[in-house]
Amino acid sequence: MSGPGRETTVGWALFLWDGRIGRRIFILGTLFWMMTNAAVIAFATGSDEVSPGGFSLFLTSASLSLLSLLMLGTKRLHDIGMPGMVSILLLMPAFSLILFFVLCVWPPADDDNRYGPGTDMRSS
Repeated sequence: MSGPGRETTVGWALFLWDGRIGRRIFILGTLFWMMTNAAVIAFATGSDEVSPGGFSLFLTSASLSLLSLLMLGTKRLHDIGMPGMVSILLLMPAFSLILFFVLCVWPPADDDNRYGPGTDMRSS
């Protein structure tokens, strides 16, 4: 269970490194950023010329999603018992799709590990 001040929230799932998340939260977090970036791209390219505001919005959204996806990947790797540094492979085009697929299907560790007490829980 989560201790005081260690609640599992959307902010924790998307923007913090500690703890473990399961496949469902990993996939939902990834889909959230895919939809957000698609909406931003549609907005930014909706007119004939690209405005500086639309480009800034795109850069902000892309930066936030990249950082968040690295954090989601790190917590998912923690859930299967691997170090979070492997999530750097998500940035390499040759490995990103393979690693993403592996993180979506690999089952979680059955018991507590050094990264947290259980799936979808923050470390204490």
